[in-house]
Amino acid sequence: MRWLLIYIMLGLNCSAQSLMSDPPSISDPNSVNYALIQIRGFVVSTDKQLHMAGCFMISSVTTSYVYNRTADKRKAIAIGFGAGMVAGIAKEIYDIRYGSPQWGDIAADAIGSGLGAVSITFTF
Repeated sequence: MRWLLIYIMLGLNCSAQSLMSDPPSISDPNSVNYALIQIRGFVVSTDKQLHMAGCFMISSVTTSYVYNRTADKRKAIAIGFGAGMVAGIAKEIYDIRYGSPQWGDIAADAIGSGLGAVSITFTF
């Protein structure tokens, strides 16, 4: 199961590198090129990577802790995902007053929280 996760991560990395190699032109917002540019902006953004990493860490630690206390995978995944999302949403609420809140940050939080909660359960 660990190898599957490694293959998925390598595939995402190769996809991100291919998106970065040849920049498509923006001509029509409904075109595939426009969508690729939006995806590239999401993947390459350092802010989004930090959101994913932070929520991944919070979610994985919480999932591991809850599983060690309860021995219930479903409960551990739900609480771990929730903890990561609470932290991410709290950061966006903070950004309303002191920064620039973005919906993409919440999407990055959800990706990081989901991966953190699910990847930790592979080791149980």
